[in-house]
Amino acid sequence: MVESMGFLEKLGSAEKLYTFDDVYIVPGRAPMDPSKVDVSTRFSRRVRLLIPISSSPMDTVTEYDMAVTMSLMGGIGVIHRNMPKEQQAEIASRVKSAPPIPTSRIYVTPDEDCSRAYDDLRSLGLRDAPLISADGKVLGHVRAGSLRGCSGRPVAEFAEPSKAFDVRHVEDALNFLESGGSDTVAIVAPGNAYVGTVTFDSSLNRVKPSLDSEGRLLVAAAVSPFDLERARLLDRYADALVTDVAHFHNVEAMTAAKVMAKEVSADFVVGNIGTYEAAVDALTVVERVDGFRVGIAGGSICTTSSVGGAYAPALWAVAAVRDAVDQHGAGDVPIIADGGIRSSGDAVKALAAGASSVMLGYLLAGTDEASAPLIRIGDSAYKPYRGMASRGAMERRFAVDRYTRASKRVAEGVEGVAPYRGSVMSVLADLAEGIRAGLGYAGASNIRELWEKARFGMAIPKQVPGELFRASQ
Repeated sequence: MVESMGFLEKLGSAEKLYTFDDVYIVPGRAPMDPSKVDVSTRFSRRVRLLIPISSSPMDTVTEYDMAVTMSLMGGIGVIHRNMPKEQQAEIASRVKSAPPIPTSRIYVTPDEDCSRAYDDLRSLGLRDAPLISADGKVLGHVRAGSLRGCSGRPVAEFAEPSKAFDVRHVEDALNFLESGGSDTVAIVAPGNAYVGTVTFDSSLNRVKPSLDSEGRLLVAAAVSPFDLERARLLDRYADALVTDVAHFHNVEAMTAAKVMAKEVSADFVVGNIGTYEAAVDALTVVERVDGFRVGIAGGSICTTSSVGGAYAPALWAVAAVRDAVDQHGAGDVPIIADGGIRSSGDAVKALAAGASSVMLGYLLAGTDEASAPLIRIGDSAYKPYRGMASRGAMERRFAVDRYTRASKRVAEGVEGVAPYRGSVMSVLADLAEGIRAGLGYAGASNIRELWEKARFGMAIPKQVPGELFRASQ
């Protein structure tokens, strides 16, 4: 008979749960300039990204605007499920139909006063704009020069024929703009339906989007493993489905996910998990796992560690899960580090610990594209930000989704605000550059090489200036 471990022995053998503040990357010999480092990766088995970043499925973070921009910048957005399944599917469908270049809603309408249209174009520094009808059809083009000095006449009188470009041929639109004949062109879907306007600036500052095999933007969607109907609907549009469970290492959740994985064709990412044993059990129960979402209670607005006493910080959890998949013949299953990532440095540490990509919430929450309204508090601007286990988020979910299982009656998240950060495009560009620099410091030219070469070091607690001097007295 095997004796059980005593309680004091349990405390004495407590594991060290490493967080991002506990370790640093030890610099190594760099093989190349950081600008040449390859940060492309896989979000899931078949979904490839150009930058290792996804946006979290939170109702204050990822809806249409965020999902489109994430893909335009080379990452992927995971649309939250705190909405009716039809609305979530409609957003995913729109993302797949969006042009793979940045667009704006710059246009003039037929009945608009010509003097007002002229003033608007001048304020934007544009020589022209598409003319769009009330039902979203492209009618032509209007030049600012033709409107100069006019008053009281509709813009339609000044329309000129123009060429609109199909959403499937955006490269032709960019080349047309580069020729210098126009500042703007309209992008249309089949049937001449207006999608957006591309400006000359877009042709100069081209993005590198993450695309599917048909040249469309990538998008993922969150699902409950118990909501098979939602999963089937989203499977028509999403490149990946991501189970949205706080603690996936649960027999009922894994059993339901096993059924769901057989019913959908999109990549199937499961989580959240936080331990070696959870990864092994998930691989054993769920026959098709295309990715792991890893980390429990590490998010900035998550209170699980206080409410339930449980904690598996993303850095430690990623390392544990990476060991599990490598040792159980599933080394090709990508790992997404989720929770507590506050900087590009934290992202580099997560990648070095075995993650293929990172999932961000707070760092993206204050941007223009985040799905929350801009508010002002005093002289500063903010956007609301809340955990998906907060009371407000749970109440909304219960109201819109009859498949939501009220298995927990206590909130495990809080609500707050994130400082306004401008466009997520600049935030992502800075993060990607920081990640490239981090790989360079570690001596790696790509993420897989980072797994092999990265070394971690632990530092003594940081001290403020003057503290070292005083300690020596």
